[in-house]
Amino acid sequence: MNQVLVIGGGPAGLTAAKSLVDRGAEVVLVEKKESLGGNARELTCKGIVECRNCGVCFAIDRANEVLKEPSAEVLLLSEVASAEKSEHGYSVKIKSSPRYVTDDCNGCGKCVAVCPVDGKAIFPPTGSGQPRIHWIDRSKCLHFKKGKCEKCAQVCPTKAVDYEDRAKNVTRNVSAIVYATGIDPVDACEISRLGCGTLKDVISSVDAERILNENGKLLRPSDGKAPKRIAVVQCVGSRSVKLGVEYCSKFCCKYATKISQMLLDTDPEINLDFYFMDLRTLYEPQDEFKLWAKSKKTVKLLRTMPAAVNLGKDGKLALRAASETDLDITEQEYDLIILSVGMKPAGASTELAKSLGIQTSQMGFAPGSMELESRGVYVVGAVTEPMDIEETAVRAIAAASRMHRGASQ
Repeated sequence: MNQVLVIGGGPAGLTAAKSLVDRGAEVVLVEKKESLGGNARELTCKGIVECRNCGVCFAIDRANEVLKEPSAEVLLLSEVASAEKSEHGYSVKIKSSPRYVTDDCNGCGKCVAVCPVDGKAIFPPTGSGQPRIHWIDRSKCLHFKKGKCEKCAQVCPTKAVDYEDRAKNVTRNVSAIVYATGIDPVDACEISRLGCGTLKDVISSVDAERILNENGKLLRPSDGKAPKRIAVVQCVGSRSVKLGVEYCSKFCCKYATKISQMLLDTDPEINLDFYFMDLRTLYEPQDEFKLWAKSKKTVKLLRTMPAAVNLGKDGKLALRAASETDLDITEQEYDLIILSVGMKPAGASTELAKSLGIQTSQMGFAPGSMELESRGVYVVGAVTEPMDIEETAVRAIAAASRMHRGASQ
């Protein structure tokens, strides 16, 4: 097995890359963002009291391992421009955008502190993304607009800021391609009746994960205070013909139940109402969460889909929903409402995917096939169908094993 191209630096791509390296392959990993980790970069560990098997640490650990592998070339802020079939595999052209910060960066953050741009022009990696190297957004940076500002370079203790950094075009010849472009979260604000986008304290589950990851606790966006009465609403955007997400995203229940448990771990006095249509927690017995909820006096499970969220009294949020019997309408007030969103496949129908022969399913996913694999294209991870980090890792390892076995024959 010669060099293998891995497209995507999320849990699927990272796991496939590490498995291939362990089997003796050389890997070129291309990630369009500034750091590795995929969506898992913005998720928070749920194991304050005990490990809850959320998989977040797994993804970040794989990122660190791949970065340390001498036989793995990692190209960040990069995209595959083309991949043409050749006699022994594919000739791949890759465009890498400049970071303007070298690997000498120690992540101290002094550059961010002195940046005069509103909203900043130099940033640390998103969430827990690896490596911990800052980057400059050229479109916002005053140095590139006016040629005067050099404040970040002046305070950098390791002289890591490099305004002369330039885009690079590289070509790699690979024997096979792992296509692991992952997923994007559904925009909760597309369901306007639930208050997202108009009421500050209505947030998506992705927003909640970011806040928890950054602060270690959940805080209200409106005033920075810790909420005492919280609603978690399931299936926001999933199973929706209108939004084109007609499927169950499969893992949302798992993560929402773990967030709920984490919130009670941080503050046992939180009152939490959990609104759901169905509980689908993958391999875990659904009764486990139900038993946990029943053991908590401040937790309620409500089998109904909320109809609307409006501004209530004293800045509270008023959530209206039918009762479980549909015989009457209830209205409850909350300090914070979390909308648990599903996911859409990312990169399943790009021009690159089409050029590789990848076809999408009726639901928009790229399921892959034995025919594709016979041509050296392995589609892995949640771009193929909804799955959580653990299942993504298992399937990525299986794909790497098939690739290695095929190369050995």
